[in-house]
Amino acid sequence: MKIKTNIATCMLIIALVLVGCSSNTKVSSIENNGAEKQSNEGTNKKEQADVNNDEQDNSKEASSSKGYHGKEGKITIYLSGPEAMLDKIEKEFETDNGDVLDLVKLGCGPLRQKVWTEKQAGQIQADIVWGSDPLLYQALKGEGDLVKYIPKDFEMIQEKYQVGDSFYTIVNERYAVVAYNKDKLKEDKVPKSFEDLKQEEYKGSLVMANANYSSTALAITSGLYQMSGNNWDYIKALKENNLFFAKSNGQVPSKIQEGEFDVGIAPHDSIIRLKKKAKKENYKTPIEMCWPKEGALAIQRPIAIIKDDSRPSANQNIAEKFVDFMISKKVQTITTGMGFVSVRNDVPLPQGIPSDIQTKEIDWRFAYENESILRDGVKEIMGE
Repeated sequence: MKIKTNIATCMLIIALVLVGCSSNTKVSSIENNGAEKQSNEGTNKKEQADVNNDEQDNSKEASSSKGYHGKEGKITIYLSGPEAMLDKIEKEFETDNGDVLDLVKLGCGPLRQKVWTEKQAGQIQADIVWGSDPLLYQALKGEGDLVKYIPKDFEMIQEKYQVGDSFYTIVNERYAVVAYNKDKLKEDKVPKSFEDLKQEEYKGSLVMANANYSSTALAITSGLYQMSGNNWDYIKALKENNLFFAKSNGQVPSKIQEGEFDVGIAPHDSIIRLKKKAKKENYKTPIEMCWPKEGALAIQRPIAIIKDDSRPSANQNIAEKFVDFMISKKVQTITTGMGFVSVRNDVPLPQGIPSDIQTKEIDWRFAYENESILRDGVKEIMGE
């Protein structure tokens, strides 16, 4: 199948897929069309002030025909993540700012679905979106649905995370790794790489999340596809090894821990949390992870302010203050405690992550422009 590079067409396809109208595209090899990767341009303080002031002025001058979705003095945030982490962030922010947040907590996939369903209906009912992966933010940026904002402490963000052209900010990062049950796989049987999962000895004992149900799984699938040389060979090999598709990434380490499967591919932070829970509640868990020799797939979690010209200036100020808060050392320490990797240069790695970790970057532009084909390819290969 020939990939069209017209961005408008790609955006239409993405929107249709996300509201459940995907087409029956046959599996094909996607050629990398040379799209540019995210830029890592730093921003000085003067530029920060200019960008933020310009956007605030534009927001005040314009008005939306639909009107503001909420009420003055309280903003709505769509977000995903461990509930304990989200609750703690909300409590910390409102301790200093009052009852100003209305959190809508969703899984990564449902979050994307809700955003795009509301967009198609005419208005996204959120002031801020945090969670999912850069695919969603690439699409929203392309549609003109994000407000430019550069948070305070931006200079404390590591250079590799200074992406998004001010339309979104990376809050933290997670890695797709190999999870396994150490009671079932002894040392000589533990896989050392993604490639190892193609071996006969793991047949019928493999699990990962379905890209058509989970946003993070789509990101992982895209990374594996790119790792395979932009073809389906790797996913086909896993299918031949009787790969089982779970409906969420959280189910993958849980199923391995419970002994339903021996091994799988999952985000590292979910494994860290299971191990911490077992330690806190004083029981043993067989769940472990291997850092694949190809490099763990890096998946960033951005935050962005949704463009809404009818938003009251007081709410715009709250939204900006919340984005600032998410980059603060206080919040970055909270998220690191849940296993996520901080973007700041003064916050250490979570316990359980090696200092010499090798990671493999996902080309988000490529994934964004070819999302519908990735989804349909999975459907055809897996029959899901």
